[in-house]
Amino acid sequence: MNHYPIIAQNPPVEEVTSISYPNIHPKAVIGTDSMIIGNITVSNDVFIGFKNLLRADSGYPYFIGPYTNIQDNVLMHVHPGREHVTVNDQTWGVFLEGEISVLHHACVHGPLFIGRNTFIGQHANIYDAEIGRNCVVMHGATVTNGVKIADNRFVAPGKSVWKQEDADALPPVPTKHKDLNQHIVDHYYRLGKSYYYNTPYAFAFQSPM
Repeated sequence: MNHYPIIAQNPPVEEVTSISYPNIHPKAVIGTDSMIIGNITVSNDVFIGFKNLLRADSGYPYFIGPYTNIQDNVLMHVHPGREHVTVNDQTWGVFLEGEISVLHHACVHGPLFIGRNTFIGQHANIYDAEIGRNCVVMHGATVTNGVKIADNRFVAPGKSVWKQEDADALPPVPTKHKDLNQHIVDHYYRLGKSYYYNTPYAFAFQSPM
């Protein structure tokens, strides 16, 4: 028996009284056993792999920008209630600007903004933060407590960033990692298209272009 993603509306609660269904671009590719619930916009050429949980049932909506890859066993949720980020005068629980890589077993928890071309490593724990463009957050790092990380900054493996002064002191991305994310974005763009055309184990809303 083939298994497909679960794409579902959210149930109404005090914090989110309206019922919304995900808005998924026809060129997005979503893998087996992933769950996408509530007011979540998934843009063109996004790859969402296997056994991910994206749950917009407790606060403001989510946006996943073009060419982003969310790999496997990733959790996306938001703090209940009023916490949010603002982008172009709109409020969001989670906003991923685009061309972002979120690796296996990462937690990306709102309120959260992640800028374009940023890498989030395996088992990274992000909760209440604004992370700039072209950043690299390595495996096992923690970023939390409302910190704002500037563009082009590097968070070392296992490092905890929870004070703004620590975020301000982060070094620039090392030369050897500057192209890390774009290589991954390119790979997952091609991989998503290949899954769609060559295997029964991924599901796309219509033929990718």
